[in-house]
Amino acid sequence: MQMLKQEKDMRLARVLASLMLAQMVIGILLNFHFLKPLLRYDGSVPAEQLTFVLGCATLLAMFVSSLNVAFGLLMPKAKVKEHQGMFIALIAFASIGVAMSASEYAKLSEYVAFLSSTYSVDPVSSDTTLEHLKQMLATGRNEAHFSAIFVSSISLLFFYGLLYRAAMLPVYLAVFALFSTLFQLVAVGYTFFELSIPTIIQLPLVVTQIAVPVYFFVVGFKSETIDADCQIEQSSQQEAN
Repeated sequence: MQMLKQEKDMRLARVLASLMLAQMVIGILLNFHFLKPLLRYDGSVPAEQLTFVLGCATLLAMFVSSLNVAFGLLMPKAKVKEHQGMFIALIAFASIGVAMSASEYAKLSEYVAFLSSTYSVDPVSSDTTLEHLKQMLATGRNEAHFSAIFVSSISLLFFYGLLYRAAMLPVYLAVFALFSTLFQLVAVGYTFFELSIPTIIQLPLVVTQIAVPVYFFVVGFKSETIDADCQIEQSSQQEAN
C-alpha cells in the first residue's frame, strides 16, 4: 500500500515538474517571439495574420496562467491538508492571476485593433497625430501585464511556501525558491514606480524554475514521514527474518 502511494506521488511530482518546465518555456516563447509582431507593429503585417497571432498568443497566455492553479491541485492532498489556509490562498491568487491575464490580453487586443485600423487608413498620421493615443493604450496594456505577473508571483510564493511547510522540498531548496520569488516581486514592483526592472534579481527565479522540476523528476515529493515509515517497515522485516 505504501509503495503504491509512493508511486502515485512520484507520478504527480513528474507531471508537476513537466508543467513547470512547460510554463517557463512557453512563457519565454510567448513574450519574446509571439508578441513581437504585436508590440512592434509597423503596418507591414496583414490584419488577418495579426488577428491570428493575437488569438494564438491569448490562448497560450491563458494556458500558462492557468498552470498556477494546476500546480496547487497536483500537490498530494495528504501533504497539504494541514496547511489549508496556504492552499486556499494559492488557488485564490492563481485564479485572480488568470482573470488579470485575460484583462491584459483584452487591453492588448484594443491596442492591436487601434494600430491595425490606424495604419490601414493613414500610416503617416499614425506617426504624428495619434502617437499620444497609441502611447496611452500601450501603457494600459503594460500596466495590466505587470499587475498580472505580480499577482501570479504571489501565487507562486504561496506554492513554494506550501512546499516548504509540507516538507516536500529540501529546506535549502525551498528557502532559495521563496527568496527568489520575493526578488521577483521586488523586480516587478519597480514597474509600479515607472522604473526599469533590474534583470539580475530575476535570475534566482530562473534557477528555481529549473532546479525544482529537476528535483521532482529525480526524487519526487520529499517526505520525512514516508521515509520513516519505510525504515520502520524494513526494520520489522529484518526482525521477522
